Amino acid sequence: MQEGHALSRYRYRTTALTGPWRDTREDAMRDAARAKQAVIDEDDPEAIRWIVPGRIEEMRQAATRSSMRG
Repeated sequence: MQEGHALSRYRYRTTALTGPWRDTREDAMRDAARAKQAVIDEDDPEAIRWIVPGRIEEMRQAATRSSMRG
């Protein structure tokens, strides 16, 4: 990756719980469903129905060469 390229991380946040940061929106949605905070629509896997008020948060940060090293 080039320096300055933005990375996104995702997590669910409800009035009751907050999930861990994940690499994909889908992983964050699955976390919310496993925590019984939401239900994923079987007909539309990108749709989520919240059981409690909630949302998927996105954090964007710039990647640097040093952050890309293991």
